[in-house]
Amino acid sequence: MAVASARSRPYRPITSISGVLLYLFSTLLVADNSTSTLPPITESASQVLFRLTGSNTIGAELAPRLVASYLQQKGATAIQQRSAHEQHWVTARLNGRTVVVPIVALGSSTGFQALDAGTADIAMASRKIKDSELAALRRFGDLSGAQAEHVIGLDALVVAVHKDNPVSQLSLAQLAQIYRGEIRNWRELGGHDLPIRPLHRDSQSGTRATFDGEVFGADLPARGPATEVSGNAETRQHVLQDPAAIGYLPFADAEGVHKVAVSAGQLAAVVPDRGIVATEDFPLTRRLYLYKNPSRYLPEVDAFIHFVESHHGQSDVEKVGFINLTPKALQLAPYSNAPEEYRQLMARASRLSISFRFANGSTELDNRALRDLRRLQHFMQEQEDGNLSLTLVGFSDQKSNSNIADLISRFRALKVQGALLRDHELGDTRVLALGAFAPLTADRMQGPVKNSRVEVWIN
Repeated sequence: MAVASARSRPYRPITSISGVLLYLFSTLLVADNSTSTLPPITESASQVLFRLTGSNTIGAELAPRLVASYLQQKGATAIQQRSAHEQHWVTARLNGRTVVVPIVALGSSTGFQALDAGTADIAMASRKIKDSELAALRRFGDLSGAQAEHVIGLDALVVAVHKDNPVSQLSLAQLAQIYRGEIRNWRELGGHDLPIRPLHRDSQSGTRATFDGEVFGADLPARGPATEVSGNAETRQHVLQDPAAIGYLPFADAEGVHKVAVSAGQLAAVVPDRGIVATEDFPLTRRLYLYKNPSRYLPEVDAFIHFVESHHGQSDVEKVGFINLTPKALQLAPYSNAPEEYRQLMARASRLSISFRFANGSTELDNRALRDLRRLQHFMQEQEDGNLSLTLVGFSDQKSNSNIADLISRFRALKVQGALLRDHELGDTRVLALGAFAPLTADRMQGPVKNSRVEVWIN
């Protein structure tokens, strides 16, 4: 498959659908140097299977790879990728005809705008759909429902500085102070006497939306001292070359940069690795999404999303550098301050990378959790040791009353246990309730979703 990486190409955001369409029209007949010998791709010459628009994090490399793998699985031949700036076309011969899948990677917001305008069949997003976008697309149905929203992998934002910067860790509160302009010199953080140069992605970027949501919560500043950059490649270039710079990069783009450990609340500062991102315990972890119009049935769209969620598709997610959703057993050191029963569990068992979470902190499992139930069933069926059992460890965000916190955490674990027993034939489970122990965030907006969770341990 001639599918090349486009992750490193910088782009300038286009902030309206008319701009997107004009940009598409102007670039359909323009190819980059690597594909200049290919003939122009037009809809009259090719059948469009489906169209993807949105996140550059997904669209730069992951989406073209997934599309190419999907076409290969369908028996397609002559699979090729053609790119012009942040537009990509994956073409192939399928059942005697030429087919094409256009991919427009201009930022998460443009994906929902394209769904609204009918110029895309799938929106790619590196953050969850916003309330304003849900309202704009309400005529199509519930875009936050399980039929429309699909988590396809995990990423984390890595905070990066120049290699000569001695500052090795920062809290989310300190990051907020830097980006608000309240801390302006590295000297205030134990570094050199240099004015801090914070780098911020453009306003259309889902990467920026994730950073803002995790760092500022509901207290987003109207304006700050940050320099706006057009893409991950520009951020990377600055932190490699500028001793004063600080920025954030997707996990898959952070190889070779000087990473800063990040802490939230009372948790220890950590540099993200694949394990802590897989469990979604790292404070700057984010989910990668595909959204479709739930009121339209397009067989190719459904088949493609099903492929992405399959073992084959998830393998491609991992190969590109993101973290896939396939359950993995992790060995973790026991927490010294953990309750005794939990500490013993950590010492003798392995934690699975699955953590069940609930929709908006409610009593109902979220869309990822609903699919993780089946992933967990498949994982257990593949184990050769038939004597393995599961322990479901529940946590609550309720801190004001320890008795209520214990009840809520137990209820959440029992909710998962019931779903596993009822729908997935996994009955050998036990429950451990830990109340509000080990919160992952102190933010009042993020707390109900992040802290209210159920871990899975395999004995």
